Amino acid sequence: AAGIDPGRFRVGAFGSDSSERAELPAIAVRRAVPLVGHEATGQDIVIIGDTPADIACGESLGARGIGVATGAYSTADLLAAGAFRAFDSFANAAPVLDAIYA
Repeated sequence: AAGIDPGRFRVGAFGSDSSERAELPAIAVRRAVPLVGHEATGQDIVIIGDTPADIACGESLGARGIGVATGAYSTADLLAAGAFRAFDSFANAAPVLDAIYA
């Protein structure tokens, strides 16, 4: 919904990988091991999504959630759900990249 091509990321997990959203962060972490040589933990994991459920799905791993208010939820909703940062859109990439690499 945010207009990001999933192919731009070297690793990730998406709704097509599991119908259980809470399983997606662990899938992405496992996929990243061959690329980075270790299992990412905590704030090294970034979840990008447009719903409170997207933000919450990585809490068990201590992931950093970044929200984009391109759907039914506002930036305030996403921040209230625990997002590290939230944006109205990703049209201005610089602050989004800053949040990803923080």
